[in-house]
Amino acid sequence: MRNSIDYPGERAPRRPEIVEQPGYAGKSYFVVSYAGRQLTVRAADRTAALFWAAKRWGYSFKRQEYHQNAAVAKLNYRPGGLFG
Repeated sequence: MRNSIDYPGERAPRRPEIVEQPGYAGKSYFVVSYAGRQLTVRAADRTAALFWAAKRWGYSFKRQEYHQNAAVAKLNYRPGGLFG
């Protein structure tokens, strides 16, 4: 038996899922919250982040309820740490 620091039943730390806007090479990250869900999006601006989160969750971006109730906040850091 080899030495290991892993314990039975231990899971790897969960990293946040990050959805990226195609073609965007900038460093802006946003957190979009809607209907109890939360998603991190790498996008050019708040509207783009809202659009890509809606697309990921299967919602229509044209729904008024989505625009009125979704919250978008810009992150001032890169999620996932230094190497994430």
